[in-house]
Amino acid sequence: MTLTLQLKGKRNATIVSCYAPTMTNPDDIKDKFNEELDKIIDSAPKPDKQVVLGDFNARVWSDVDTWEGVIGKHGVGSCNSNGLLLLRLCAQHNLSVTNTLFQLPNRNKISWMHPPSKHWHLIDYVIVRSADRNDVRVTKSMCGADCWTDHRLIISRLNFHIQPPRRPQGKKPPKRLNIEKLNNADVKKQVASELDDKLKSMPLNSGNIEQDWADFKNTVHSTCCTLLGPKTHSHKDWFDENNEAIDKLLEKKNMLLKLNLSNKTQANAAALHQAKQKVQVELRHMKDKWLKQKADEIQDYADSHNSKRFYQAVRTLYGPQPAGTSPLLSEDGTKLITDKSGILDRWAEHFESVLNMPSTISDEAINRLPQA
Repeated sequence: MTLTLQLKGKRNATIVSCYAPTMTNPDDIKDKFNEELDKIIDSAPKPDKQVVLGDFNARVWSDVDTWEGVIGKHGVGSCNSNGLLLLRLCAQHNLSVTNTLFQLPNRNKISWMHPPSKHWHLIDYVIVRSADRNDVRVTKSMCGADCWTDHRLIISRLNFHIQPPRRPQGKKPPKRLNIEKLNNADVKKQVASELDDKLKSMPLNSGNIEQDWADFKNTVHSTCCTLLGPKTHSHKDWFDENNEAIDKLLEKKNMLLKLNLSNKTQANAAALHQAKQKVQVELRHMKDKWLKQKADEIQDYADSHNSKRFYQAVRTLYGPQPAGTSPLLSEDGTKLITDKSGILDRWAEHFESVLNMPSTISDEAINRLPQA
């Protein structure tokens, strides 16, 4: 199976996934597989990147002197006949077996255990072109991944930059719907009834599947967009931009402000002042309510000893803290120290005077001590 990905810079990456015959298969089946794989590898354009991966049922060992550039010195086990065929194929097309390039523990190299002998082997590989070896950050097996198979999952991290898909110019992506309104039984019933009426009157038997799907999709989206509306963003601070009451007050205040600017009278100024006061009171109530919710949330995290959520909530409350050092006053209080070395010297001087302060106890305090 092959997959072509478009990369940045007008280049492609061809990914080949294969499953090689086992050792018990006849030689003609193995030769046929290698011929097909050879054609697929050879058909990929030379400037493009290529990744060949899968279960090759082969052991390649770590004979770096013989197969220089094909394998590394961190292989596992010995080489078998399937491994020899794979190495010849890689040498023919200037490919490198990335599993053998990284110095890792044996548990991150092996991928399959032989059932009778209980010996672990490396038979699953990720292979790239030798020119792209520097693009491979690591290739290793995952010990704890549950893949529903007797093989371990092989993961390879590559520095491939995939070209993001471009949207057609002039067309905006459809807005996401506010599906949270469907939790309301009345709204859900209204949407279902409206969709039933529109879909019954819409013919979907034109013979063109693409056109029928486009008509169906547009009808459902337009109906839901009218009844549900677009999705609103949830506020991250104390000001809730989705609060309808605050929106109405702000709209009224802005209207009175424009009226006062165009026709400045005593009555308009008084009405604007009264609207500002009402907005400030409501915003203060909103902020107090948000702070109370945050305080209860932080207290819950502290009571449950969830330090991660606790510090996240505290950072949300206080916001990003400025980096840098705070200035200090000198010992006599006449000079402000701003440089880093001077601040460190001042702290050292302060703690030296505090920690080395002589302990003096008066005779009166000694007499107050309980007698043994």
